[in-house]
Amino acid sequence: MIREGFMRHLKWSWFYLFILIFGFQTSLYAFLDDFRRDIKERLDPGQSYGLYQKALEVEASFESVCSRIETNISQSDWELISNWDLDTPDICRTRARVYLIHNADYDRAVLAKGPRHLIFLPVRIGVYEEGSKVVVVFTNPEFLTKVFFADLPFSEQDEMIGLAREVREDLVTFCVKGMEGTILTQQLPPIRNDRDVRFFWSRFLDHLDIIKTVPIRKDSTAVLKDVCDRIVKTSSKNESGWRVVSRTMIQDQACILGVTQKNSEDQALNYSGLKWPAILNRDPCSGIYHLTQFPIEILIFIEEGEVRVGILDQFWRMRFYLWDNPYRTGSIFLARDPNFSSRIYKSLLQLIQNP
Repeated sequence: MIREGFMRHLKWSWFYLFILIFGFQTSLYAFLDDFRRDIKERLDPGQSYGLYQKALEVEASFESVCSRIETNISQSDWELISNWDLDTPDICRTRARVYLIHNADYDRAVLAKGPRHLIFLPVRIGVYEEGSKVVVVFTNPEFLTKVFFADLPFSEQDEMIGLAREVREDLVTFCVKGMEGTILTQQLPPIRNDRDVRFFWSRFLDHLDIIKTVPIRKDSTAVLKDVCDRIVKTSSKNESGWRVVSRTMIQDQACILGVTQKNSEDQALNYSGLKWPAILNRDPCSGIYHLTQFPIEILIFIEEGEVRVGILDQFWRMRFYLWDNPYRTGSIFLARDPNFSSRIYKSLLQLIQNP
């Protein structure tokens, strides 16, 4: 009897030892694969991505194009959260509108990787006039995924990139279906490659500042919604002009607020007064396609028994969405108003901390 028990124990010991060795070997291979890929992306430029993508140019009325986009979204499994017309620079004499959309399945997939990764949502489409044409652009979800999931193992990054490509296909459909213009796949600056992401943009979590924490004592969902409600209420009363243009609840685990301000829209899209090199386009409205950098995100989420409120460092965010190259929206743009990003940051702090 004792011998049988010993033999049975020995068999299971060998089994556990095999699992341990096999698991260690598998983990080691996975680690080495990730290590090799990380080194490769740090040395090899790899693929390039435009943060913005131009999908359509069409000679039609602004409202007819917007109406068609709204129809396309309504016929899909995506939901239109909101839209608004931006305060474009007077010198441009153009209309511009941003659409914010979301898909519940995509939201859940992002949330599953950790609530902080929600900071780049919602998905955005921009429409603006350019001479006699109307142009439709969107923020490239594949590039956003490369940046905002760079902290994950490559297998999980690849999973999210696969989803992002599906999102991009949906965006193209929303932008071009039923239109008779020129369908494009033009990547617009800032254009960055895999090496840029690995060296400069892969640590967004270091630039996500937690501004406020609220302990959860009873109903976590109630606390989350209360914090969100208070920020919305404060924004409706503030004198600085900041307003909430979107609110998205995700699985009772997070609330994303999109906020904007007319003066900030005007400044970020106004290229007048910049000292262009002679070889570059001097058009003060050439940056209008950056419109989907708005709204600015406030992320309220549940983590470790608390409701936390976070925003991106606004200098990092401005460089990410606007830094095309050293001559256009780089150092020269910031030199025109070096305190622009810090003023935005302080305004957001007031919205969050006052409730």
